[in-house]
Amino acid sequence: MSNIHFDFDADHKRNSGMNRGLRRLLTIGLALLVLVALGITVYKLFSGGKKDQPKPLVIKTEDIPAKTTIHTPLKKVEDIRKTVKPAVPAPQTPLSDANVIKFEGRKITEIINEARQLNEKKEFGQARKLLDPVLDSGAVKLFSAEWLAVAEELSKANSGIFFTDLPFPPHKLTYIVKRGDTLDRIATEHNTTIEGVQKSNGIKETSSMIQLGAAMRIYKGDWRILVSRQQYLLILFDGEQVFKIYRIGVGRQDRTPNGLFKVSSKIKEPAWYAPDGKIIPYGTTENQLGTRWLALTSSGKTGDEVRGLGIHGTWEPETIGTNKSNGCIRMRNEDVEDLYSIVPRLIPVEITD
Repeated sequence: MSNIHFDFDADHKRNSGMNRGLRRLLTIGLALLVLVALGITVYKLFSGGKKDQPKPLVIKTEDIPAKTTIHTPLKKVEDIRKTVKPAVPAPQTPLSDANVIKFEGRKITEIINEARQLNEKKEFGQARKLLDPVLDSGAVKLFSAEWLAVAEELSKANSGIFFTDLPFPPHKLTYIVKRGDTLDRIATEHNTTIEGVQKSNGIKETSSMIQLGAAMRIYKGDWRILVSRQQYLLILFDGEQVFKIYRIGVGRQDRTPNGLFKVSSKIKEPAWYAPDGKIIPYGTTENQLGTRWLALTSSGKTGDEVRGLGIHGTWEPETIGTNKSNGCIRMRNEDVEDLYSIVPRLIPVEITD
């Protein structure tokens, strides 16, 4: 029995060696797992993770139940302008050198050509001074080819005077902004519009800021409108002088009444109240009022049967020069916007044959 013994130190050494080996294997295994996980992460980042992204949901029209209503959003005005027929340019009155009508020894054609050149050079005041006497003198017959040609060129000159800071006394004056002034107060005092004051002085349409002591150009007009149904013409007068002419469309079956009226209200981007009672919002092609509406109220003997009468724009410029409306006076959108910027409320309007 004395030969039998246990070497505990040797057993301890063997166990310690085995533990170190296991720990080494575990460490290597964990390192490998970390490397694999890191590799997968890097792959997903560089591949964009496309396999994990859900495919977009596509609904085909035929998959929509029959009772479902698809609401189409209102179109912007710019989008409508692209879909409607292009505006018909105002017809230029043909003139011939064979026409011997003269004013102060000069052919009317020569005067018109000189005025056209002045307008092209932006010398609008000189063009107006050249053309005004021709119409005032009665040298050309009302609504004749020569009268229309002179009036068309005069319209361009007056637009240049009205919508710029060009001085043109006594019609266009210089106004010094006082304390307490607003655009509305200045416009009302001078029988013009806020838009007119803004455009004449380079003020943005969205701004109402004016500076105390600033010098502003203001056109003070004595406005009235004459509408000729047979000539399809709207004439804007400043006092007794023709200021601008516009081509128009009128009502079918004599629905546009003769009479004396006044501009009772003005609306930008109007909704249209259709004959069947529906309200057609602005921004849709079904709206027949275009971009502006000037309501007309009877100021003479015309009765209640003319309610709803007005001057408005149209998305159908091909109807200008025709009898296609329900009774209102139609203008090209660009023309009614121009008129809207010039004339204030309550000015007189006369509609004749």
